[in-house]
Amino acid sequence: MPYILEKANVLKNNKVITCSILIKNHRVDYMKENLKRLSFMKTNLSQYLLTPGHVMINYSFTKEYSFQSFKQEMTENYLRKGCTTILVISDVKNEHEIARTLTNTKHFLLNSPIDYYLGVRTPLESLTPSFLVACRRKKIPVIIVTINKVDDLYNVPWGWIRESYHSYRIPIIPDWKMKEKTVFANNRRELIWKEITYDNRIPTIPFCPSEDVPLSIDFLKKSGIYPDKGDIRVGGELDYNLYEQDSISYSVDEKPTLDYHNLIPTITMHKGNFTKVGTKVYFRSGFGNECKVKKPGYFVSSYDNEILVNER
Repeated sequence: MPYILEKANVLKNNKVITCSILIKNHRVDYMKENLKRLSFMKTNLSQYLLTPGHVMINYSFTKEYSFQSFKQEMTENYLRKGCTTILVISDVKNEHEIARTLTNTKHFLLNSPIDYYLGVRTPLESLTPSFLVACRRKKIPVIIVTINKVDDLYNVPWGWIRESYHSYRIPIIPDWKMKEKTVFANNRRELIWKEITYDNRIPTIPFCPSEDVPLSIDFLKKSGIYPDKGDIRVGGELDYNLYEQDSISYSVDEKPTLDYHNLIPTITMHKGNFTKVGTKVYFRSGFGNECKVKKPGYFVSSYDNEILVNER
């Protein structure tokens, strides 16, 4: 039966808009400032901040996990924090491992209670045009490259890689393995990465995101996960979090300041089903589905290699 989320304070693009949302068949059917003329059942959400269901990243689910260990980590680190979609990164040594590794990861995630995307991480020396083509065929949203020495960046055939992209432009993320001792050295490697990717028009996200916070809207747009995930929109699935307004602080320009390390949603909805209500978390084994990106960066005007502060 259709119903209305009335006076919802919806977080969209880091701004809060107040509107009413008509829900039909577990999807957002209509959004408007008010829907008083409609006589459906209404739920007043004025005391909450409504955010899209969070998209978070994981680097360890390709390792050996028992079901109980998987359930515990998924419950504590993802479901409890309002995550409704997860980007799982698989480690591959070269292009020949991509298909087999992704198959194994998908088999492991058959019990996932939330939706998931699959990305890859590989050594820098394995980043070749054929590697990129293999990822493109698998609709991979991001490629993480591990870098041991800054000078190794000059050994990569960036021009050939650029020509391998075509219309499916997968962002490449550097994962620096060396521990820089000075700010100068740290700035140097970031500057070199920025210059190389800019000069060769390589789409990039300059920093590996942390597992314990939601991915930023910039990350989601560049990877192509947005707007299918990370947005409340007409036609979209019913994935959202409700936070108590009293627990939210606002900046001078009335933008909410969300400390995701400490802030826990009161209610989480995933595809029209509650996954969290108060302190109760519901683990629905196998409820999640694999998702595919249609086109990375479609909603990004240009790849300007800006520093994504929120991803540090």
